[in-house]
Amino acid sequence: MKHFYLLLFLLISHFSKAQIIQQNGWELSGYMEAYYSYEFNRPENHQRPDFLYNYKRHNEFSVNLAFIRAKYEDENIRGNLALMTGTYAQFNLADEPAWAQMVYEASVGVRLYDKLWLDVGIMPSHIGFESAEGMETWHLSRSLLAENSPYFLTGGRLTYMALEDLEVTLWAGNGWQNVQRQEGHQSLALGLGLNYQPLEGLEINYSNFFGNEYPQTLRLNRFYNNFYTMYSFSKWGVTVGADYGVEEAIFRPFNEWYAFTASLRRQLGEKFYLALRADHYSDVNGVILNSGLEVTGYSVNLDYQVHPKALARIELRQFNSPEPIFDLPGGRVSTGNTAINSSLAIRF
Repeated sequence: MKHFYLLLFLLISHFSKAQIIQQNGWELSGYMEAYYSYEFNRPENHQRPDFLYNYKRHNEFSVNLAFIRAKYEDENIRGNLALMTGTYAQFNLADEPAWAQMVYEASVGVRLYDKLWLDVGIMPSHIGFESAEGMETWHLSRSLLAENSPYFLTGGRLTYMALEDLEVTLWAGNGWQNVQRQEGHQSLALGLGLNYQPLEGLEINYSNFFGNEYPQTLRLNRFYNNFYTMYSFSKWGVTVGADYGVEEAIFRPFNEWYAFTASLRRQLGEKFYLALRADHYSDVNGVILNSGLEVTGYSVNLDYQVHPKALARIELRQFNSPEPIFDLPGGRVSTGNTAINSSLAIRF
């Protein structure tokens, strides 16, 4: 961790004295989001349910994500380096080596031909519409769909603007949200992304993932599909997303899982936003999660744009499951889970 703060200090010192460099392809930016969550089940270990990776700590003030990014881009090359800290990194990269838990993004890219780019490194995933950066999303917390699919991938990415409104992405990488391979894992993963924006305010996206998440002696192929469409008009916004995945199994032809989410957002005046969401996640055979589960969630959140670069939010979120999977004090369990989340984020 001390190396992170040393590099952070050096970057700030350099760019604060290098305004000319910033005007020649260089850019320094940052993001920080603090939060407080209270779960009415009162988990004794202060941790929210296992299928969540953001705003994970109960009844304590904490930082979900903070990073500083140095970016360079000119006509034919580009690069990004973003170093992070926070509970997002702690829980979402828990299985990664210590050095990787500090890396939000690290990539280099070259233009191969006209509208074709090749980027290599640790980069945001092409899957889904939700980012780890809260200010980029309509809701304070992430959907069940987003929490249990890759936020990032490590590998090589080809990006091609086939048309003015159609972007095509091809991936080859280290697997399902892995920075460093685990011992015995040798299979490369592949992915395709299609993003179509035919009208102003309308976005239609399809993405997939194909790979093997088991050691070399065992191959059980996983094929995952994600679809979403977003439409913003006047002061309204609507988003619908769906997942479906299958993975080969030993004692049956395959295991499957699926999820869907739907959101409605409305701007209230100049600085307030109200958003409603319903989502469902089913992984009864435990493909993505260690223990199989089925969960339905509902949320409502109110946002206040404190400043063009600052956002305050509060959210009420409810989870329900057919089985008693949520912990209560004293070793008891419940079929329901209710929490109030709040956050304050700035971008600089």
